[in-house]
Amino acid sequence: MAEWCFDVANAAELDMKLRGDVFALDNLGRGDEIHGRISVTCPANLVKTSSLVSQLEARGIEFVWLKKD
Repeated sequence: MAEWCFDVANAAELDMKLRGDVFALDNLGRGDEIHGRISVTCPANLVKTSSLVSQLEARGIEFVWLKKD
């Protein structure tokens, strides 16, 4: 199972990392590798509002939200 870990400050930063690290696989013709889990360490629940989260959840990605102090 694929797993990514991101430490972000806001939803825009999470979007940038998801585009660059996860959705980039689609551009490389490796979209079948987009599965598994993404752990996100963030200071606030607002990060969950990232527009890409729902798109990845629809593809079967599980998100684990970790609170940053």
